[in-house]
Amino acid sequence: MRITRILAIVLGLTALLAMTAVASASAALPEQSPAEGTFEVSSKAGTFETVGKEKVECTGAKGSGKLTGAKTDTSKVTFEGCKAKDIISVSCSTKGAKSGDIETEIDSELVWKSKAKEEVLEKLTLAKEVEIECTSLVKIKVKGTTLCPVSPVNKKTKTVTLACTQSGGKQNPEEYENEKGEKVKAITESSKNGGKFEQSGLQSEETLTLSTEGEIKA
Repeated sequence: MRITRILAIVLGLTALLAMTAVASASAALPEQSPAEGTFEVSSKAGTFETVGKEKVECTGAKGSGKLTGAKTDTSKVTFEGCKAKDIISVSCSTKGAKSGDIETEIDSELVWKSKAKEEVLEKLTLAKEVEIECTSLVKIKVKGTTLCPVSPVNKKTKTVTLACTQSGGKQNPEEYENEKGEKVKAITESSKNGGKFEQSGLQSEETLTLSTEGEIKA
């Protein structure tokens, strides 16, 4: 009888450990494999807009980065040919960059848009506040996070696309799902000439070219 009880306990613990392992593996998604390596960033024309209708348009972007874990990466991206929408002859730049260049440092993380639909987002967070100068009279400070749908998922590839979309300064989407399935808001904000921060959005399709073939698992 004692042996039977011990065997039942052992089997029960084994089953529990197996279930825990499966749950942990599931909770780890979405993730990238391999979890290390480098990549190049490029994009065509893009637009940065605030809900207050301030708008900066750029002709493209380029940069590079490295994967820092199963979900994370860091990158430096320079938006090029940037000009204020309503002042076409005036270039917009960050301090120390050449005219028309906006330099950014970004910390990224893979998150769920919808776990049920296996839709994945890249949560792009500015590592530090960015100040954009469009003449000495117009300075725009930018901070926060931009959410961009990622594709493809569950497919080995060397090219990943981030489709960042916005309308009227509002990013689409503005929320992601955490591991508990709760909706979490994440937005970018900007301030013109020291004024109140207001919501901002980015319209841009970025291509990440990986150094080695990988897969985003969802």
